[in-house]
Amino acid sequence: MKQIRQTFALVLVTTLFFGFLGQNGPVRISAQSRQFVHRYRPGEEYRIVGVNRQQLSVDGKAAGEAEVLTRVLISVVDVYSPAGDTAGNKPVGKLRATYQVSEESGVSEGSQGGAGAFQLEREYEVELEQDAQGRQTVPPGSFVPQVRDVPVFPDRPLSPGDSWTAPAFEVYDFREGIGVEKPVVIPVDVQYTYVGTKEFEGRTYDTISIRYNLFYRPPPVRPEAEEIRLITARFSQELLWDYFAGRAHYYQETYNLFIQLADGTRTDYRGTADGKVVSAPPLDRGRLQEEIERAITDDGIGDATVRSDEDGVTVSLEDIRFAPDSAVLLEREKRKLQWLAEILNRYPHRDILVAGHTALAGTEVGRQVLSEQRAASVAEYLIDLGARRRENVMVRGYGARRPVADNSTEAGRRRNRRVEITILEN
Repeated sequence: MKQIRQTFALVLVTTLFFGFLGQNGPVRISAQSRQFVHRYRPGEEYRIVGVNRQQLSVDGKAAGEAEVLTRVLISVVDVYSPAGDTAGNKPVGKLRATYQVSEESGVSEGSQGGAGAFQLEREYEVELEQDAQGRQTVPPGSFVPQVRDVPVFPDRPLSPGDSWTAPAFEVYDFREGIGVEKPVVIPVDVQYTYVGTKEFEGRTYDTISIRYNLFYRPPPVRPEAEEIRLITARFSQELLWDYFAGRAHYYQETYNLFIQLADGTRTDYRGTADGKVVSAPPLDRGRLQEEIERAITDDGIGDATVRSDEDGVTVSLEDIRFAPDSAVLLEREKRKLQWLAEILNRYPHRDILVAGHTALAGTEVGRQVLSEQRAASVAEYLIDLGARRRENVMVRGYGARRPVADNSTEAGRRRNRRVEITILEN
């Protein structure tokens, strides 16, 4: 029996946020009638953070639960007016997006308790175009966005209670588990209703109901037909739209997904998901690096360095010690992390990446697993200290693939046994 490693909601609704504040500012019309459009500002960047909570059953038997964290880093590369739009009222945005998919790693040995950190599993990158109504042009062969052309707005004003239908696409990545190497693209018809306005976190947003069903039997000529017999799904979502920014702000949804394979295996996914847009001003990396360097000196933190690059500012804790061949932090090492938590609390709106590294000892597989476990242990301790919420932390292990010193000497191995915490730019 083949297992589908299909955290299918990895980018389920994040395409809803490919909208940006228009270069000409918002169009003000009456609250009773609004014409919704996606707006774009060249150079703008922000991220979408969503968590999918999923229950899995195989052949009618419960097979486990999982949480999946998806971060989508979006930047507007360019904005242009299509042919015929001489007034520039319906600009098209050229967008670049990086999708980072993290799955719950499980509670590490020696953790203080609570849920496990999110292990960064996969990254996807794509450049696409999206027009004012929300229709997208995506390069052939791309696995993301998974949901395309959602939401699409009609080219007319809408009043509360108005409904419309527009075509869209679901895109699935079945490379792992069943070996379908190309994206499986499935057309769907999406039903929308403009519900009205709603208060959320002290602001008023437009509420849009989004629903669609999916039914797909692969035609014999399709490559997935050898492995997949049937896919059905039902999705229901409430979307809060920021009218003046021209983009979504928050969503929550429920879903059911059923997949039957050629060998008869039946897999059901059920769950809920929510997520929101997070914007932050550019990080002053130079100043932050200087502040942390000063704190390292003033507080006497040994074996710690700091550097900055386009990803953000990274604090490297070298020769960080655990119990032998385990991810259990030694008590004396926790002081460094308590110090680091105080630093992180000065920048509460930035997500962080915790990366584990080992010296060149043991097997490659063992080093990889150990680096992941130790990074997760550090991340969970920082979460326990209140430095970040779970959804604002990603974990990654590199084994011994990124040494900073010579592994043939003990001094070099001490430096290579490290954990790096990056305060991310976006």
